[in-house]
Amino acid sequence: MAILITGATGYIGSKLTCKLANEGNTIHILCRTPPSLPGFNRSNIKVFAGDITSVESLKPALEKVNQVYHLAAYARLWAKDAGIFHKLNVGGTEKILNAAKRAGAQKVVYTSTAGVIGPSKDHPMRETDPRITGFFNLYESTKSESEKVALAYAEQGLQVCILNPSRIYGPGFDTGSNPITKIIELYVKGKWKIIPGSGNDIGSYPYIDDVVDGHIAAMQKGRSGERYILGGVNVTFNELIATIKKYSGIEKKLKHIPFPFLKMISRLMLLNANITGKYPMMTPDWVDKYKYDWALDSSKAIQELGYKIRSLDDGIAETVEWVKKNRM
Repeated sequence: MAILITGATGYIGSKLTCKLANEGNTIHILCRTPPSLPGFNRSNIKVFAGDITSVESLKPALEKVNQVYHLAAYARLWAKDAGIFHKLNVGGTEKILNAAKRAGAQKVVYTSTAGVIGPSKDHPMRETDPRITGFFNLYESTKSESEKVALAYAEQGLQVCILNPSRIYGPGFDTGSNPITKIIELYVKGKWKIIPGSGNDIGSYPYIDDVVDGHIAAMQKGRSGERYILGGVNVTFNELIATIKKYSGIEKKLKHIPFPFLKMISRLMLLNANITGKYPMMTPDWVDKYKYDWALDSSKAIQELGYKIRSLDDGIAETVEWVKKNRM
């Protein structure tokens, strides 16, 4: 039997694909074009042409598959055609789950986002806590919709569990969905110069290898119909930057940029994107998110899946070393 991984060329997906293949599993991946990633050129990784919106391309990819990791999504700040968020994140998830059910797959692990759970206030957020704000962007809202689709299939008998990773960082190529690693790289290169607002907003920062291991554990132990937060160490942005400074050996004063100024700049960037199609470095939605704390409680994943959280010191030290060896 085989394992199907959608989004196999993404940040989490590429690491997950290589790890499962290295363990001797037969991996099916669904791609529009053949991937040229390191570690993918091996006999037990089989590439199927297509994507998650095509029912016809899903059928051969699911043949003799008993496990499905569904990671494919439109995980960006902006799209010229806003409809792509719903098409890929909701429609694509429905097609994958329906095809998996018809093919007789035993279990699906669906990768959502901690952005669905929302910001925190009095305590780190848990899976069952009610959201305290509205959604900030189409990515969050469509991923929330797709979770409802996944839970509906779980109620129909398909074994599905949902994972909610947060601000992942660590070694890996730039996919646009690992901005923390990009910040580390830019700082080491002397190109990161700002701190949004006061820098006292809290985020949850998990290391990429821990998140990959969390996916594999969820396939083995995750309960159907349940969500699991895959968070990390809860620290402020200032503390994150201080740790990057510590292990890079580079001490550089950064400018605190007030949110109103960032909001104005982001509006201009969004306007330019809508006119020219050039992807914006930030959007007003992105700025608004940094006004809140995003602390998370991963105790459910720790207790039920054996999920482990690497210390920020160890994770940043390893990432800085990787950047210096591979990105300088």
